[in-house]
Amino acid sequence: MNLSFSANFGNSQKTTATDGHGDVQNSKFVNRLTSFPAVSSGADVIKNNPLTAMPLQMTKRTTSLLAAPFNPLASLSFFVLEPLIQPILDRIDAVAHDGLARVESTVPLITEEPGKIMGEIKRIVFLPFTKAEEGKQHIEDTYSHECEVHGNGLFAKGRAVVCTQLIVFSDGLLWIRSVVGKAQKQATEVVKGGRKA
Repeated sequence: MNLSFSANFGNSQKTTATDGHGDVQNSKFVNRLTSFPAVSSGADVIKNNPLTAMPLQMTKRTTSLLAAPFNPLASLSFFVLEPLIQPILDRIDAVAHDGLARVESTVPLITEEPGKIMGEIKRIVFLPFTKAEEGKQHIEDTYSHECEVHGNGLFAKGRAVVCTQLIVFSDGLLWIRSVVGKAQKQATEVVKGGRKA
């Protein structure tokens, strides 16, 4: 039987599975998966790193030694069962390929280079911190502007604080209004679309 996937990570060659007879079978799922730069570069790292390459080679040798006595029997059973198994394997490959296509259309970031993926993940993770920093900067800028408008002095500083709070509060309300307005517009379009159908 000796089923083995030769992945050809990092190459643009086709990924194939070979059976015990030397026949080549294409796997659309494995081809598509290995076409992602993050997967191919990750496989290259694993294959080329001495800490991971040696255990992979040892595992390959061990499995070939253990499977060697069973190769003639497995080859015969595969020859007999292949017409029954092949349609199932083809269907599994097609379903996995379609699922990967859906994931790729939903999250197109997975087709990008690993550096870009890491940059986007960092941007998303640190988004609350960057927004908090932007908010802090906005409040400081608003307060300094209000201090310039109202002048120096204790009473002027108090007015600047109150005006800053009112401005920041109104900015927050305007932001909420824009978010709710967008949601309301989308809901209206959905309702109008449902009535036409």
